Amino acid sequence: MKSILKFVLLGGLTLGLYSACTQPAPLPPLSSLNAPLAVQLWSFRHSFEKDVPGTLQRVRAFGFTHVELAGYYNLTAQQFKSELDKAGLKAVSMHVGFDEIQTKLDEIIRDAKLFGVTDVGVPWINSPFTKADCEKAIAIFNQAGEKLAANGLTFFYHTHGYEFVPNDGGTGTLFDLLLAKTNPKFVKLQLDTLHVAHPGQDPAELLRKFPGRFVSLHLKDLRKDKAPDNTGEVKEEDGRPLGQGKVDWPAVLKEAQAQGLKWYIIEDETPTVWEAVPQSLTYLKSVRF
Repeated sequence: MKSILKFVLLGGLTLGLYSACTQPAPLPPLSSLNAPLAVQLWSFRHSFEKDVPGTLQRVRAFGFTHVELAGYYNLTAQQFKSELDKAGLKAVSMHVGFDEIQTKLDEIIRDAKLFGVTDVGVPWINSPFTKADCEKAIAIFNQAGEKLAANGLTFFYHTHGYEFVPNDGGTGTLFDLLLAKTNPKFVKLQLDTLHVAHPGQDPAELLRKFPGRFVSLHLKDLRKDKAPDNTGEVKEEDGRPLGQGKVDWPAVLKEAQAQGLKWYIIEDETPTVWEAVPQSLTYLKSVRF
């Protein structure tokens, strides 16, 4: 390539030299967070509506080299992959629709292999979430997970908060039922810290309760005075940069690292995402656990 780009994270963390013809390396460890860090591109969805290449360049300028996908923003999979390559970004995980996992699984597998991702997940089922919804999801997740595993991919479900309602006629919650009846060999979880804290659950305790079931974290914070809510719906203004909300980050990160989760993925849905993400990175540099 013609040039070598040098990026500096937050004026203090040198990422080093990057050549567009080489494989990007994960962000270096931030303080005691000695784990691969990525960002969910859904965070920048409003910017993608106007400018895909420019938005990806801004994401890269934060210092990220790895991302999680949530759609292609009016491009084909191949076109979006080309834009990621130009920006020096590598996809490691992708979100797909609950309907798509039932009707377009072969296409999903094809796209996953195109991007080179290892993990494929569903971020939303239905709200309100009923026992019938849960039992349907169990069957679909077991079937899809087995086929994805046969193709070298890991399937996961992204927690969204509406699952923590009573299991009508049974014990525990519908989340407990989902975990009890999905095959742990084929169905993993992505713990979204905001969507676990929102219904009044403890993310660190959930990790401890189901060791080995989670493959990644969505790092997201929620305002401290937000009342518990199990709808799964959170207003953008209720989000906070990491360390400014109610999530106990030292406890969550300590447990996640003890279990060896693969990826720590920042997702920010606040109205000021371009200002909030650097604040979250600054916090991750300083956090101790």
